[in-house]
Amino acid sequence: MPISATQAWAEAAASAPKDEVMLVTIELIHPVFVENGQPAPIRAVRNTVDMNFRLEAGAPVGGGTVVLFKAIPFDIDYPRIGSLGAEATIRLDNVNRETSRYLHEAVKMNTPIQAIFRGYLASDPNTVGQGPYKLILRSVKRKGSILEGQLAIARPQNMRVMREVYDMVRFPSLLQAS
Repeated sequence: MPISATQAWAEAAASAPKDEVMLVTIELIHPVFVENGQPAPIRAVRNTVDMNFRLEAGAPVGGGTVVLFKAIPFDIDYPRIGSLGAEATIRLDNVNRETSRYLHEAVKMNTPIQAIFRGYLASDPNTVGQGPYKLILRSVKRKGSILEGQLAIARPQNMRVMREVYDMVRFPSLLQAS
C-alpha cells in the first residue's frame, strides 16, 4: 500500500531535528522584470523576515551569488491534473504595488513566467537543500492583496522518468525469453 504524500510528509517532519527549519523560496523570472536595464526577478521566502541565500551556480539570474529573498507569505495547493498536466494553485499574499505591476505587465505578454522553487535550511543559507525545481506560472489574477496563479511543469516531455538504463550486462534476467 503506497504512503500518501501527507502521511510521508508528517513522518519526515516528525523525525527532523526540532531546531532545523526548512525555508521554502520562490523566484519568479520574466523578461519584463527589469530594473536599471538588468534582470530583476521577484524573490520570496516563506518566512516572517527577509533572508539572504546563495543561489546555485547554474541559476538563470545571479548564479552563485548571495541574493535577498523578501518575506512574502505564499501558499501552494496540492497538485491536480489540469489542462497542462499536473498543476497546482499558488497564492502570494500581501504583494506590494511594484510586484503586482511587474506581474500585470508579464500577463499581457505571451511568454510564461518561470518559477523556481528552492529549499534552504535556516542553519545553512549558502546551500540549496531541495531543488531547484523549475515550473511555469500562468493564469495570474489579482484578488485584493493576493496574487493567484497556476503552476505547471515547464516541459514535461523532457523529464527523465526512468533513471536506470536497463541493459543485458546489468539486468540479464529481464531480457531472457521464456
